[in-house]
Amino acid sequence: MLNFESDVNKQIEIEQFTIAFDELKFMMEHMDGYSESNWQVKIHKIIQLLYPKYILYARELSFKGIEKYDKRPDFVLVDANGFIDILEIKKPDVSILTVNPSYRHNYIPVRELTGAIQQIEKYIYCLNNLHDANNIFFNNLKDLLPKKVVPRVLNPQGILILGRSINFNDQQLRDFELIKRQYKNIADIITYDDLMFRIENIIEALKR
Repeated sequence: MLNFESDVNKQIEIEQFTIAFDELKFMMEHMDGYSESNWQVKIHKIIQLLYPKYILYARELSFKGIEKYDKRPDFVLVDANGFIDILEIKKPDVSILTVNPSYRHNYIPVRELTGAIQQIEKYIYCLNNLHDANNIFFNNLKDLLPKKVVPRVLNPQGILILGRSINFNDQQLRDFELIKRQYKNIADIITYDDLMFRIENIIEALKR
């Protein structure tokens, strides 16, 4: 009985990831037909498969920044213990690195990448300064969560999806990896090609 249930669950997982892969591949082949909002809706569903620890993906839920302006991340993520993280999703055609090596023969991040990272860092800084437990932001999250889950801020991290890496040469791949490791508050910076690669590997692993 257990083996049968395990096989059924595995087949469901394979189907879920296969559908996600096929849909993402189709969108990548027809990029011009989708807005950033379209990408955000589709990709956050795929992220739910890759990061099952999160029980809530609250879209564009705002909170006050330290300068009193509203901050509105693409998604506020909450895990089963109530801890909050941030998800930002940009389009695949966003540039990541300089086309040619520049500073001391290194490929360096372009404005789109550094700007997106800075945006997440600012969100996280503002979250860490939301001291009032009765803040309307936390109350809005409570309404979306199971009753026993209390939203809380403790060293939030960000996940960033953007750009392409399929045409990177070896040095670009190394430099990009070094860049990703520089930001302690960013748990993962994922290109769309990397996302497809991960899903493909998960499907292969499940089939084995």
